[in-house]
Amino acid sequence: MSQLFDTLKEKIRNADMGEAKEIITQVKRAYDDGKIDENEKNELMDLAKSKLGGLF
Repeated sequence: MSQLFDTLKEKIRNADMGEAKEIITQVKRAYDDGKIDENEKNELMDLAKSKLGGLF
């Protein structure tokens, strides 16, 4: 797993709702740029979605 993956994962864990939405954008950009793979993207997106769901 990449350093960026670990960084994004930690950001999501500590994010509030507004930050989580921005991090989702960062995850998509990192995947599009080839900095994380599809499995990492999916894991981060699932984590972000669960975080957002927990904030409602």
